[in-house]
Amino acid sequence: MKNLLYIVLLAAVFAGCDDRLEDFNTDKRNPAEVAPESLFARATREAVDNIVSMSVNDNPFRMYSQMWAQTTYPDESQYTITAREISLGIWTNQYRDVLIDLKDAREIIATQMAEGTSSDSDETLENKMAIIDILMGYTYITMVDIFGDIPYSEALDPANFEPVYDDAESIYTSVEGTLSAASTTLTTPANAAASGFGGSDLVYGGDVAAWARFANSVKLRMAMKMADVNAATSVTWANEAMTAGVISSNAENFAMTYQSTSPNSSPLHEDLVLSGRADFIVANTIVDVMNGVNDPRRSVYFRENLGAGVFDGGIYGDANAYANFTQVGDILHQPTTAGVLFNYAEIRFLMAEMVERTGYTIPTQMDGATTAAEHYNAGITASFDQWGATIGTYLSETEVDYATATGTWRQKIGTQLWLALYNQGL
Repeated sequence: MKNLLYIVLLAAVFAGCDDRLEDFNTDKRNPAEVAPESLFARATREAVDNIVSMSVNDNPFRMYSQMWAQTTYPDESQYTITAREISLGIWTNQYRDVLIDLKDAREIIATQMAEGTSSDSDETLENKMAIIDILMGYTYITMVDIFGDIPYSEALDPANFEPVYDDAESIYTSVEGTLSAASTTLTTPANAAASGFGGSDLVYGGDVAAWARFANSVKLRMAMKMADVNAATSVTWANEAMTAGVISSNAENFAMTYQSTSPNSSPLHEDLVLSGRADFIVANTIVDVMNGVNDPRRSVYFRENLGAGVFDGGIYGDANAYANFTQVGDILHQPTTAGVLFNYAEIRFLMAEMVERTGYTIPTQMDGATTAAEHYNAGITASFDQWGATIGTYLSETEVDYATATGTWRQKIGTQLWLALYNQGL
């Protein structure tokens, strides 16, 4: 009788537990179904954060481009990247935090289209797919430019632990096709009149035409990187991109604005202010060049902590004293400063390069400029406008004027492009 009582009591306990097992095993924090808009927004945020961040664990590019230098711990500016597996950090951020989310968002939308379960029009769903393809293409090219050959054709399959590594050229070719197709989709009349991700689009706020221009701009950048390797393909891609329409003003930059408070403030605000650390100053490499041409952007790019008009960059690769050298500009300490991945200035410098080479065609919609010098000057001016600096007589400085600056056209354009890409270390 006693044993029977134990059995009854035990059965009652398990019956009660059984009622709660499903509740216990349901993840309250992570939903089983995620809206593609949420996945896209998260992927976009991660894509920008990863490139804008100054975390030495996964973004040493402001050092490698010698725009910034370090203070107490100069490991990254001395090219020590294995101690904390920086390469793995970069890879993980781009592959896991960006591409996987975009892949999942794309698959959900594809299912919605196949099953007719979305309230969006077919054109809006097609636009969303095209925008995802553009951001995936940009991310893949970023990874190729960093690593070279990477997994691509067999990528993003969690069941495949050893995906093949595709060669960089084949990835470039594949992504170019993707970008061109996506741009065409977005500019098709019916799709151009439809919407995109709306408020979940943290960069362009649902402007599908802006995404098409960004796709073409990335294609133009890719084309000019290939100019010395495959001139014929470079010319074809560049001319197609220009005809389709690229970024044509700073208002069209690929830039994400942050909010005033953490955790949605700029990663730089977190790295330079909220961290309470003083790890970074500006490098003597860039400061010396800008001092040599009396560049007015110095008072924006840099702090005048050594005195008005005094700029002295820290020795690149050394453990510099924070208080003894010029510090990073106040604008980059602000929580709301936008994270820029592609600016209009770059477009104009690429166009100056196109003029100096042969076979390239530039439509006249770009303010009628026809010479390399005109596009070069427009690139410099665009940079000043982006940063809110007064250009003054800068274009007439001997080492700035395209006619008198020292060096080949590659050196002239390259130097000014480098200065215009300040804070875009990659």
